[in-house]
Amino acid sequence: MPSFTLTALLLSALAFSNPAVAQSPLQSCLAAASIPSTFADSADWAEDISPWQLRIRPTPAGVIKPTSVDQIAAALRCAAAAGVPVAAKNGGHSYGSYGVGGNDGALVIYMDAFQSTSFDAATGLLTFGGGSIVGDVVTWAWQNHGVHFPHVRANRVGLAGSTIGAGFGSTSRFLGTPMYMLTSVEVMLYNSTIVTASKTQNPDLFWVVQGAASSYGIVLSLTTRTWKPVHQTVTNYTITLPDASLDAGVKALLSIQDYYLSGECPDELSLRWSLTAPPFSGTGFYYGNPADFEAIMAPLMARLPANTTLVSATADFWTMEKAATPLIDEKIEFFPPRNFYLQALVLREDQPFTYESAFALYNATTFAFNRTDMTKFGFIDLWGASSRKVKDADSAFAYAKSLFLIRWEGRLAAGLTDFPADGISYMQNGLKPFEQQLATEGVPLRGFVNYRDTELTEAQWSERLFAGNWPRVLRIKKEIDPTGMFTTNPQSIPKQ
Repeated sequence: MPSFTLTALLLSALAFSNPAVAQSPLQSCLAAASIPSTFADSADWAEDISPWQLRIRPTPAGVIKPTSVDQIAAALRCAAAAGVPVAAKNGGHSYGSYGVGGNDGALVIYMDAFQSTSFDAATGLLTFGGGSIVGDVVTWAWQNHGVHFPHVRANRVGLAGSTIGAGFGSTSRFLGTPMYMLTSVEVMLYNSTIVTASKTQNPDLFWVVQGAASSYGIVLSLTTRTWKPVHQTVTNYTITLPDASLDAGVKALLSIQDYYLSGECPDELSLRWSLTAPPFSGTGFYYGNPADFEAIMAPLMARLPANTTLVSATADFWTMEKAATPLIDEKIEFFPPRNFYLQALVLREDQPFTYESAFALYNATTFAFNRTDMTKFGFIDLWGASSRKVKDADSAFAYAKSLFLIRWEGRLAAGLTDFPADGISYMQNGLKPFEQQLATEGVPLRGFVNYRDTELTEAQWSERLFAGNWPRVLRIKKEIDPTGMFTTNPQSIPKQ
């Protein structure tokens, strides 16, 4: 009897360790299609599913690394047959780990092989693959053609994901968001068909791609307008207040706001004001005529406290690009994986800061922060300018008249491995007085696509990101992704 039991156990163990027996329908289908893939029993599995956002670690159903469009098409057919949702991984820097599914059980498609880049000198249009990386394409466009396009300030971030998420960069105030600069996209739909979308061709898809592309298909390529600098020299500057008091900081922020709303701030001036004060400081770039810099800054400096310092320097455009986006022309990751929780809000020109809301923001966030297991990070980007050109209905992401982009983040302290159990609630409580003050003033909460607050409910994130566009977003979802293949993460557009 003992011998029989041992034999049975050995046979059972062999059955579960035999890949031919253990393969899922998805795995078998992908293998039959000869698509490079990894699963839980693969040597590369742990590395392939490791997220950049270390706080959120979903477990995919499988990972594929296609080298051709035909392989992506075959993979979608396999996923459809197996009833498995699909997520595309570009650079993988999603704040909710959406590139590896966001939730457990997705088929993750690595887009690394799709990084072709081309430029049409006659039209100034740049086309790049859905797996392209910011630094690679920005560097290629500049070094080979002397052109630029707005982009996020991180060198190894996915260009497709940051573009359709409105990634805000140092030239976005006057050029527009990367999303705004798009002219067309090429997308593979749930049924493996490939379509091109623009304002005139498949306009509904083009519209919804601008803010929600990952919920509608696999972005194979994107085409964007480019820009050649009018002035080859760029001015970089830093402003620092002499007074570190809360009242001084609040009044300085209101002075910056007044400088913009008065019409004295040129569109070509960028400004990122620190939210991790004190001290109160900000940095930016001026892309206009360097000879005009002191004159255009004079109205702002006159509004700020006496003895506020303004330090500036000039350099050629590419040198300043490397200052704005460190290591942009190198393959080294400037922002390695981290464990954090982020919140972001956008204020509009017609609903700007008041003294009370600015006070609530500073007082309950950076001034109240007292943790040793987390570090604080935050900034307030001056927006406006180009956002005046758009209407909420122009794209799925509703961002007309955006004035300030506010980001507040808690990062796990060095040497620790687990995000604090109360870390999320602590950071939320820090921003809550600001949100409550906005509610008192009748200001709706607006969000930012690339800066996802992972703790929001569907009702909250849909209103903050899409506002009145939400019904159209849902209608297009029903038409373009009726099976919900691309509804993978907690903030994917839900299946209809």
